[in-house]
Amino acid sequence: MAEGSIAHHPSYEPGQPAFEPAQAQLLATFQAAQLAMTTGWPAIAQAAHALDLDVLRRELAAGVAVDLLSMPGGQTPLQLNCHVTNETVVYRRGGTDEAFLAWAAQPAERRRVIDDGIDADRLACVELLLAHGASPRPGGIFFPPLIDAVAQGSLALVNVLLDAGSDVSVLSTPPPLEFACSPLSMAVISHYHALRNGRPMGYDHIAIADALLKAGADANPPEIKERSLMKWAIGGGHRRLWPVLLRGGAILPPPGENPFNWPGASYNTERADPYLQKIDAAGSWAAHEKAHRAALQAIFAPKFTHLVPPELVARIVEYSFHLGFY
Repeated sequence: MAEGSIAHHPSYEPGQPAFEPAQAQLLATFQAAQLAMTTGWPAIAQAAHALDLDVLRRELAAGVAVDLLSMPGGQTPLQLNCHVTNETVVYRRGGTDEAFLAWAAQPAERRRVIDDGIDADRLACVELLLAHGASPRPGGIFFPPLIDAVAQGSLALVNVLLDAGSDVSVLSTPPPLEFACSPLSMAVISHYHALRNGRPMGYDHIAIADALLKAGADANPPEIKERSLMKWAIGGGHRRLWPVLLRGGAILPPPGENPFNWPGASYNTERADPYLQKIDAAGSWAAHEKAHRAALQAIFAPKFTHLVPPELVARIVEYSFHLGFY
């Protein structure tokens, strides 16, 4: 993923177009060229790429293999379904540059409704393919479905794939290639780029990161561009992500370095955040969480002991606060 790349969904600033007109026209031209390359695909691959649930049902009922590749060495329907962007689906369904440009100029509220409908279609298609035995671990050179689902920012899609047996720590390409990334890496990098490009936080990347870690994801996967996962999270500057990663075992880099080396970069400012300084002082996130728990118990124990046994005060504190998160 190139630095400065945009996320899949258009921005949702009220009253603003999704793209500048020139950008929208370039994207329409790009989408047309991309779709021209799919004309030789089998019907099930085209249906998956279009998120066309009815045609998928028809092809599967006719006995077409659920993991039929789009071309030799290509993608399975499940991979195509998880990979295709909302912009591509919009273009395919509209069929012309003019229809796409009209969508790009829609008010923010209308684009959100359209995106929500596309996301629902994607989830329904994934559930259908998995119900017919699609492999959540297809192999090959393309992204596994789980990594693309993470990039889409859909927690529901990620949960469906995890339940189906996706590999939570799968790498997109084998190390030591520069862009090898795990699903958790994709969650952090997608969140990072959304922030740097002024995108709204309508994605579920924080909840996705939490779900991946709870499913056993490695909190310290291979570095991307010689930067650890936690460095990307700090560089992104969105503090809600930090405690999720630290609780999951991510290593906090030492202060005093700037791994991004951009003019005016905010990494050192973010690394000096009081929350991270608390982690430094405690020696680890676990120690900070323990101290946080003890401090809250000391506050609330006198207020609850006449109502519940003392041992339950710890449970009340545990379920009432995000321990270690601030």
